[in-house]
Amino acid sequence: MKLLDVEAVLDREADIQHTESDAEREVLHELDDKTTSYAILSHRWGVDSEVTHKEMTGLMKMEERRRNETRKRTGYQKIIESCKQAEKDGYEWLWIDTCCIDKRSSSELSETINSMYRWYQNAQVCYAYLNDVDETVFPTKQDNSKFDQSNGWPEWFMRGWTLQELIAPKQVEFFNKDWVFIGNKRRLAPTLENITGIPCESLRDGLAAVRLSVAQIMSWAANRETTRTEDRAYSLMGLFGVNMPMLYGEGKKAFQRLQLEIIRTSTDHSIFAWSPQIPRTGSVLADDPSDFRNCRAIEKVDPDKFGDKLVEHIEWKKFGIPGWLTATQRSSWKILTNLIHWFKLAWLRWRVRALSQQLRTFTVSNAGIQVCLPVVPLPDSPYHFRAILACTNGCGPMLVTIDLLFSGSGYDRIPDIETTPRSLYPELRTLYLDHHQDVNEKRREFTLDDKNVFYHGFARHSSYPREFTGDSVTLSSLADDLIVVVYANDNARSCFAVGLGYYLGQGWVHVVNDQRFPVQEADWAEFVVNAHNRMWSARAEYARSMAKQEYAYLARSDHYFIKHAHLPQSIWAAKVVWGRWETGRWEAGNFRVMVDVEQCPGCCDGPYRWTTTLRDCVNFGLPGFTNTIDSHLLTLDGWPARLCECSGQQVTLGDYGDYSGGILIRTGNIFEDMRTLGIDLENSAYWPVVSRAAGFEALLDPNQDPDDFAVAWNMTEGTHLALHRAMGFSLPTNEQFGRLLKALSTRLANKDLVTTTILCSGFYGISKRGDSEDNSAPVDNGPSETGISIPLCTIASPRVWQRKPPCVWRRKQFRSIREHFYALVNMPRLTGAEAHLKVVR
Repeated sequence: MKLLDVEAVLDREADIQHTESDAEREVLHELDDKTTSYAILSHRWGVDSEVTHKEMTGLMKMEERRRNETRKRTGYQKIIESCKQAEKDGYEWLWIDTCCIDKRSSSELSETINSMYRWYQNAQVCYAYLNDVDETVFPTKQDNSKFDQSNGWPEWFMRGWTLQELIAPKQVEFFNKDWVFIGNKRRLAPTLENITGIPCESLRDGLAAVRLSVAQIMSWAANRETTRTEDRAYSLMGLFGVNMPMLYGEGKKAFQRLQLEIIRTSTDHSIFAWSPQIPRTGSVLADDPSDFRNCRAIEKVDPDKFGDKLVEHIEWKKFGIPGWLTATQRSSWKILTNLIHWFKLAWLRWRVRALSQQLRTFTVSNAGIQVCLPVVPLPDSPYHFRAILACTNGCGPMLVTIDLLFSGSGYDRIPDIETTPRSLYPELRTLYLDHHQDVNEKRREFTLDDKNVFYHGFARHSSYPREFTGDSVTLSSLADDLIVVVYANDNARSCFAVGLGYYLGQGWVHVVNDQRFPVQEADWAEFVVNAHNRMWSARAEYARSMAKQEYAYLARSDHYFIKHAHLPQSIWAAKVVWGRWETGRWEAGNFRVMVDVEQCPGCCDGPYRWTTTLRDCVNFGLPGFTNTIDSHLLTLDGWPARLCECSGQQVTLGDYGDYSGGILIRTGNIFEDMRTLGIDLENSAYWPVVSRAAGFEALLDPNQDPDDFAVAWNMTEGTHLALHRAMGFSLPTNEQFGRLLKALSTRLANKDLVTTTILCSGFYGISKRGDSEDNSAPVDNGPSETGISIPLCTIASPRVWQRKPPCVWRRKQFRSIREHFYALVNMPRLTGAEAHLKVVR
């Protein structure tokens, strides 16, 4: 280590003041910390005021103006005063981190940081300079008015590096800003324990004086800060006796590496006992020391005693037996209470002792942290477990537990679930705890498509508990998560709330409404909070009501689910469609939620349940459609499209009608209606999408040019079709065309629509062996004079056109109520056409 020559520094300063100096005299020397008697400084770095290694060694070579500027810095005066104090105490050598480390050398910086705890430990005395203390006595009471930026204590106690600088040296002396001695570590130990949480025994006699857990030591650093994020980890290496290379720029990964190094050299389960202020999921490793803020009382349990502690833990859970009872008393209590319970505990104690070696062994690999732990399953999910750690919270026999989620290859840490395990008796398992993962793998994206609600005058009003302004929100797939979006129509005085949530790995969606329409801003705030609380308390029920299709994306078709909820005192109903599909791309695990408002046909007799509908997962870019039939498969611009034969019909893109028995009974055409309504068809938003058709050209005759033909694969037992110069024409999928379909939804309810047509100059049949079938009758469904054929098309049902039939039972109720009403008010009863005309008016 490089040490300052105290005499040389002070002599050089005196010579400068007398305009005499020896420019050749060295002030820094390389010495061995084990054989040299030296003092060391601990201090809070100033902003742009410290003197570097280069400046300290080259001070006499500077021009006079720059040298005087350097000497005026508070950092330089701190060096001089430290040397004076060391000289007064009889020390020839002094180490100060600002000027004794050449930070231009990464190797020297890394060596210093890895050796720093040892250097402070081997120092004869450490001078702790408190630059913000004016008094001549050490502050023994918290003063938030004076130390408002450091929790009411001198800032030195809030810095990350000063933690090891307080613990490692045998002797620490404190000085105020004027270098007046105000106390030492041994005398001030009770006050220092109050400030730092470090036990007096550890302050006086070192870490070995008290049996400490990893979580306890981490808790001392929970409220401390460093300028660089990485230093929160690097400043703790010495306290745990580990070493690792410095990688500035890695951010919070440094703290992850520190924990892994501790795990490789320790058997202490308390490293997993952290509890963050903001619940999160994923790695079993903490993000930073602040996660251990509440772990001051955590005590580790020796592997040899873990079996007995585990039995006490279970006894307390089952019977609440006081921990102060003797072993004989507890045994008698168990036998008298439940003989089977006693045998189970005896078996568990034997298993723990038999697996003692596995319980004390950690193995770190890319598969995770391999550890043997007792676990119990949690209710409502076969993938959630509660693991019991070999550490206590310092009061009573209760062991610390953490909740885990099995993710297929390993176990993720999740926030504690307020539930009772399915079994009281744990099973010893070898687990692979995840310590690294892609964050995106632990999140699920909900894409919200609510553009159709605006057609009936509804709009987003607010969201809770966090702001939702875009079209997607990311929720944790491992923890309970929920966001509520409120929609309102001020003119109709109607509103509803949609909840998007995750519970125990299952995504869910729900709709709630209220009889009372909020008016004041406070009423709206109350409505959204109440909606959130209602859904949060029932999240388990909502999650169970959703169809379990977490991995259904690999199937040919997936389900999507529709929920219809009537809005009280209105003619509206909120319609929510939930599924897993994306326009133009496929993302497994993410969800798309469509929110719509439609006129209610009187079908809302409750309770509101999900109805399931099959939707073709390869329906070319049309997430709002449901296929009605398919027989052939092609690709349009690389995207799969399922089509059906037109069977000799005159089919045109945009035709709509009633599809039955393979025939579309045409009742109109979208583009003809647009022309009638005066919509400008020259607007590019309404132009059909033209695509290049391709298919299974391997079936073609080798003499055929595959660039001129596309083979439509027949998914049934029929003949494949070879299409010459085929092109696909599809309805546009933009928002403007979607609003048009919404506008036509009332008149064209439950109609089917031609969404894609395949145009070609000719086609013929091909067998599965690739042979041309000359006797296959081509379908003539295009005017012969044009030379264009339309052999295939896609007929689908737009989601916005789908309507539920009126509830017959509910209509009978309405009729009965109406008859009683007329009888009560003594009005003449209207029947037949008169009643119908009255209702219409």
